[in-house]
Amino acid sequence: MIYEDINVTKRKTITNGEKYDFFIYDMLSLEKQFQDKEKKFGKGDTVISKVKDFKMLDDETGEMLEVKLRCSKKIDDAMENLDPSISSASKKIFKKCLKELENRGLVRG
Repeated sequence: MIYEDINVTKRKTITNGEKYDFFIYDMLSLEKQFQDKEKKFGKGDTVISKVKDFKMLDDETGEMLEVKLRCSKKIDDAMENLDPSISSASKKIFKKCLKELENRGLVRG
């Protein structure tokens, strides 16, 4: 199934002399879709999330490659906040985004 709002980029790198390919999945459109009335997520600066347990099949090589998730800096900072009133809303939105990624074919691994 093809989704128009998906932004996946493949990166080919060499790390410590080893070939290291991975995907970067831009989640900003999903953040916008699941956010509440405040509309503070899904825009602005982006960062790579610390969540690194997703894999996706590479059509070129047939290998399962790691997927790094690019999310808004606001949601990443809010999830690390010690104030539960701030972090709970962002964690709920982030979990909805992760669930949608699983529905779209990404594999936890």
